[in-house]
Order: sequence, then C-alpha cells, then structure tokens
Amino acid sequence: MEPKSIFCVECSGSVLQVIKFLYILLILSCHNIPSYLATELEYKVLENEDEGVFIGNITNDIVSALDTECNSLAYRFMKEMEFFMLKNKSGELYTTKQRIDRETLCPVVFHGRPCTQEVNVVILCANQYLQMVKVKIVILDVNDNTPYFEEEVLELSIPEDAVVGTSFAIDYYFATDKDAGENGIQNYHLQSNENVFGLKDEGTRSIVVLQSLDRETKNLYEMKIMAVDGGTPPLTGTATLLINIQDINDNCPLFNTSEMVVHIPESITFNSVVAHLQAVDADLGPNAEITYSYGNRIRDISRKLFHLDSATGLITFSGNGSPETLPEHKLTILANSPGCAPAIIQITVIILYGSNYNPKLEISYIANQADGVIFLKETTPENTPVALLEMTGRDHYLKGSLYVKGNIPFYLKPYERSGNKHLLVTSRHLDYELENQYKIVIKAEDPRITHELAICLQVTDENDNSPQFHQSSFEISVEENNAPGALLLKVFATDADSGQNGKVAYLLGSDAPTIFSIETFTGVLTVSTSLDRENENLYTFTITAVDHGTPPRKESTIVIIHVLDQNDNIPTFLTDDYTFFIPENFQSHGEIGVINVTDLDAGLNGHVIVSILNGSSIFLMDNTRGILRCNSSVDREKSTMHVFWLEAVDGGQPSLSARAKITVFVLDVNDNPPIVLLPQSNASWLLVPPNTPQGASVAEIYAVDYDTGINAVMTYNIVGRNGPAPHIFGINTATGNITLQEELLHKDYGLYQLLVKVSDLGQPQPLHSTVMVNLFVNETMSNKSYLEALLHSQTLFTEEKQTEPNPCPLMQTLDFPCSPPVIPIAVTMIVVSVIFLTIALYMLLSMKKKTKRKELYKDAQIPLKINLDYYTKDWNDAQL
Repeated sequence: MEPKSIFCVECSGSVLQVIKFLYILLILSCHNIPSYLATELEYKVLENEDEGVFIGNITNDIVSALDTECNSLAYRFMKEMEFFMLKNKSGELYTTKQRIDRETLCPVVFHGRPCTQEVNVVILCANQYLQMVKVKIVILDVNDNTPYFEEEVLELSIPEDAVVGTSFAIDYYFATDKDAGENGIQNYHLQSNENVFGLKDEGTRSIVVLQSLDRETKNLYEMKIMAVDGGTPPLTGTATLLINIQDINDNCPLFNTSEMVVHIPESITFNSVVAHLQAVDADLGPNAEITYSYGNRIRDISRKLFHLDSATGLITFSGNGSPETLPEHKLTILANSPGCAPAIIQITVIILYGSNYNPKLEISYIANQADGVIFLKETTPENTPVALLEMTGRDHYLKGSLYVKGNIPFYLKPYERSGNKHLLVTSRHLDYELENQYKIVIKAEDPRITHELAICLQVTDENDNSPQFHQSSFEISVEENNAPGALLLKVFATDADSGQNGKVAYLLGSDAPTIFSIETFTGVLTVSTSLDRENENLYTFTITAVDHGTPPRKESTIVIIHVLDQNDNIPTFLTDDYTFFIPENFQSHGEIGVINVTDLDAGLNGHVIVSILNGSSIFLMDNTRGILRCNSSVDREKSTMHVFWLEAVDGGQPSLSARAKITVFVLDVNDNPPIVLLPQSNASWLLVPPNTPQGASVAEIYAVDYDTGINAVMTYNIVGRNGPAPHIFGINTATGNITLQEELLHKDYGLYQLLVKVSDLGQPQPLHSTVMVNLFVNETMSNKSYLEALLHSQTLFTEEKQTEPNPCPLMQTLDFPCSPPVIPIAVTMIVVSVIFLTIALYMLLSMKKKTKRKELYKDAQIPLKINLDYYTKDWNDAQL
C-alpha cells in the first residue's frame, strides 16, 4: 500500500517525487559507495598566465569515474572566482583576464609553503544536484621579481692594517626578492676591477681582505655588490658598496731635505725669521701631529741665539749679533711623532760680518706664465716648483733672511747649498673654490737694505667638485587621486666649480617609475598621472645632479613619496549573497559563519563596521572577529529560513557602504515525537468480520512527525497484545497497516487490543508515541455496552520482545536487501538530501502554505471512510 501524504492536495505530486528521491538514495545507500565521493582534485598553474590558459578538466578527472548515465551534466562554482573560469558544459577550468600574482596572494611570509586557491564545484544532472568536488589550484611561482637592496649605497670601514684573509661581516646588508624557492635569492657576488676585496657567503656574508691595504695610497674603494636569484634566466639586483680605509699610525714625519744652509746678516734684528721648517706625516689627525725640538748636541750659545717653535718649526733670532759671536752655527732639528723615530735635518746658519752686501733678487718662471702672471691648475700637487729665485750682485750671499710673506700655500726651498738660489714651491693643494688668486710677496731682509719681489699667480678651475644637494634625501606626502601633471617638489643642487664645470642638470634614476618626470635645469618634479594608494603607497627613487664638466661629475639623492589615502574604495563583501546552515535549537551567541569584508583604504577610511540592516533580533554581528552569531534559539518548525541584509560602513568622511544578503537555513533536529492522528483515542475500535480473508488489511494507523528527513521517517511495531488469539494480527512497520495473518475461526471471536509503538528514526535518540488499537472480531456490532465495558476495564498485554528499529523500513514492501554496514552511510546521505530537499520545498511552498500545512496536521485530514470505520464514544457523541 502506498504511503499516505501528509501535505496538502496541491503539493502531493511534489511530495511523491521527494519520497521517490529518498527511495533512490536509500537504495544507493544499501550498495557499495564509490570512493570518489571524498576525492579532492589538485591542479597547477603558473602565475601571470594570459587569459584562457587551460588548467584542468573535471570531467576527465572525476566525472569519468562517476557511475551515471546522465547526458546533460553541468558544472558551476559555489562562489564567484576572480582568477578562474569554469565552462558550464565541459567542466574545463581556464584562467581569466585577471592575471594571478602569486606574491600578492601569498606574501613573503608564506615562503616555503605552496600558494593555493580552493574552490568548490557543484556537478548537476538535469539541474539536479549530483556531486560536489573540492578543487585545489596550486599557483606556481614565476621569476618575475628582481632582487633589490633597501639601500642603494652601503658603507663599510676597514682599518688599513687589516691582515689579508680577515673577514668583516655585512649580514645587515641584505637584499629582498618577492619570489620564492629557486626563484628567490641564491647567492651574492662582488663586482670590482681591483680584486682587493672578496665576498664570502657561507652562512654569514662578509667582506674578505685579499690584498694589503694602504690608506695613504688609496683611502676609498667603490664596487658593486650583486644579489642573484635562481630563476631562468637569473635576475640580479645591485647596490654600491663603499669601503673606507681607516687610518693607523703607520707613517713617520719626513723632511724634504736632510741639510739646509741659511745666511743671515750681522745686523739681524730680534725675533727675525731665520728659517721655517716643515716636516710631513702622511697619516691623518692625531697620527699626523708633529713637534719640533733641538738635538742634544747643540751648543748652548746656539740655543740662546736661535729660538725653535716646537709647534710650527719656525726658527727666529733671539740674541744680538756681534763680531765676537761665532759666524757659523750647526742646528740639529728633530721632527717628532708618537711611536716614530724622529726625522732629522741639519741647518747651518752663517752670520755674515762686514761684507759689501748689495743683493738683487731675480726670478725665473717654471710654471706657465703670461704677462708676468703664473697660471696653476687647482689640481696641481703639493711641492710643485713654481719659480726659481736667485740672489745676484757683487756679493751673492744674502746677509739677511729670505721668506714668503703671509699665510699662503707657498714656501721657499733652497736649490743650492750656497744659499743664493731658492725654489718657490707649493706647500699644499690649491683650491679654486676657496681662493683663485694669490699675490706672492717674497721678502729679502738685510741690515742695510730690504728687497721685495711680488709675483701674481692665478689658479685655474678644474672640474673637481661634484654637485651637492642641500639635503641627503627629499621626503614628501601627496594625497592620492591628484590631478595629472601635479607639481610634487623642487630639488636643488649646487656645484662649487665655475663656468660649465658648475652648471647642473637634473636626471631621474633608472629606478624611477615612468609616471614621474623632472625638468632638466629647474629640478621641478611632476607626476603625469593620478596616484592610487591602493596600487602603490610608497615611491622611492633617485634623482641625479650632473655638471657639464669634462668628464662630468654627478651626485644622487633619494626621493621618498608617501601617497596618502582618500576614502575612494567601497567596502566589499566576499560575496553579495551568503548562505549558512544551522541546526535548530542552536546555542545562543554561537558562531554561524565568518562575514568577510575588505576595504582597500587605510586608517579610518578602511575601518569597517558591519550591522544587520533590518534589525533582526535573532542574529547579531560580532565586529571584533567579523562573525555572524545567533542571538536567540531558532525553531525549524516555526521558520525554516531567515533572510536579512547586512550593511558594511567604513569610517571615512563621508562614509561609503555596501550591502549583502544573508540566508540562514535552519536544519532539522529530532525534537518532535510522532503524533498519532488515527485512531483518535485509545477507546476507538473497529469491527473485523469473521469472513475477512487472510492477508487483508483490517486497520490503518496514521501518524505525523513535524520534523523532516530521517527524523520524520516512522516505523510501527506492536509492543503489546491481548485477545483470544493475539498473534493473528500483524503490522507493516513502514506503513502502519494492520493485517490479518491467519484465517479466522469461531474460537477467535472477541476483542483484541494491540499496543502499537510509533517511532521515528531520528538521531542521536529516536522519539516515539504509543496508541491502543481495539479490534472486535464479530459478525455484527451488537452489544456495544458490553464492548465499551471491556474497553474501560483493566487490560493485561502479552509483552513482545523489543527489536531494533528496522533501518530500512521503506524497503520492507519493496523486497530490497539492506546491509547493516551501510546504514550510517545511508543515514548520512538522507540527511544531506534533506538539506537540499528543504531548500527545494521552500521554493515551492510559501510561508502561508506552511502555516496551512500545520493546521492541516492538527485537523487530521483523514479520509472520511476511515473515520467512519472507527467507533468511539467521542465520535458517536459528535454525531448526536
């Protein structure tokens, strides 16, 4: 006998289809379940692929193993995918025009782990759910990022006495590569033509000294350090490494000559200059400090006549010359420096007495001159001879002192031991930018005559100065969405050289994006397009100032541009339509699901608050964790679905917002026991004529269960019997039909009472109800009073042994075998099927029909002929 529909007449066709669908699921559950139902697919695709690149075919990898004869399979994503496209008919996966950037999807912190994207694909047959497949797509890395150093110029200091083979760690100078694995940085190289230093990269990166160092020979080494990744072809990032050689005290003072003869007249005055000594120490700072002193063997008379300044090396006359004074004095001068043996010079001072002295100073030019003006390049090294001075006259010996007046970078150096010739020599490097003209006055002092000679010297400019920016870096902030061509800043550099050597032009470095440009001679920096902070929030590049000298000299500075945020991005939900499933009686404040909202803006502009738009009191939003929670208990029997809207609002001024639809389906829990509608009471009874054939149905039990799915599948069992022959009646556990098992005899006449237990198959605990079925085996319904008395009397039952509920009650009338090991699988499939069935039923039935359906349950729409077959006191009273 077909099961009775518990729905309204209009829905009976749909319900029958649902029941047939459940039958098919149960039949499948009673056979072997294919293993592919739990299979996950994994595909691989390279990042940055063009649109339409094939990824995989679900039909070949999954559906070919599916035992189905369906000719109209269809495929669709469970949610929209940005990077992948699924062909609805063929099940083929392709890339979209939105290129995949692995470094964006999986930042550097994910290095060492696969970068994956997961998507669920639903397989449909004739628009009916068939299978869901979990697809994992592994994004393979492409070598599309160049290693780069955070700093373009790296500096290291090494003492000049470093032993060959000594290492100096530079681990704090590291490069970054956004790529991973083999495409990441594999090694470092040092690029230098001098082979003075090497790079060791064995766990700790360090610079190794390969040759002996001498700061006095070279104090700065410039080379390139290169970071190389393992891609094909490999990409390289470079930075400039500057190694400064630190000075140590490894040089001692030196005089440019070991002997000197000085002639002074007998009439020399007090404190007149006799000689000016200059020793040279190639070291720097304290290591080059020199003091001067007399040797131990100088006579006391000489010490008294000539005073030596220990700091400057200036020797002055401190006594009175007289014929009694010795005409010749030997002065041994020591140049002292810490840790060094002193340099020694022997000065012979000759005092000229009573000679006819009428000297004349003549000059012979060594350096280039024109019209009496000497021209020297500013790059001229120190100790360069400029001119030769010669004392001429009847007496070639100067009876006084000869010196250069003033504090200028020139001094006189004896050319001959006789003392009548001197070289005018530079004492240090000249600098055009400090002073470009000198008037050199050479003075010869004699007791009877003073002679001066003036020389004009012009220093010519060389391109020895690089342009200098007035600050080491320029840092500015610009709001995004600026007008194209906006002026960002103006850089300025000066060059101390003159003419073309000091004329400066400005160029952008090779690391500058093409959207920036700079005016060559003004240094005005502009941007050609609107900046987008969400695309790039920081720009760092170099600007180079180049002079027009030959060869040109240049200097660079760093420009840092911070792009400030504007509230130009709307909050975005992961999807515009969220669907969640929760069981009824869900715990208060329980987590329903995560609501993913992103806002590409920063700060308050990107701070998003999500709220329930239509004020539902059943649900609430936990904005601290972005979780939708249940605020109160839900009952599926009252409502199977809740639909409301969420609104995400950012903190910008003015704020921007977005909305998303939320659908929460309430899944059934076995919280309703079966309700017996027929018979209507334990006092109801039915007449069974003696001529009833064996196997005929004598009574039917109608029951409903407000739950759904497996929780509403009912079984019927007789648990107690009473009567002349209790076991002549049996019950169909699936339909509740009571049938006559044996042919009735005269001895079988009388009242039979059957206690029937109606149980559902709910999990984890089935629920049940009981009902008394009274059957009166007799030819007529005479003697009703006697029968009613029997019904109200105490009844004793023959208890039947309880058996486990039949796991496949619907199979009983279909003669299908049911294997106990697959019962859990069958139950699971039925539960899953019920979820989709609930959704389908909701689309078919309105909320009004649901209410009507419940009322119909209460009104017990039982066929009239069945109502008339049962006899109860209540029924008879209702007819009166």
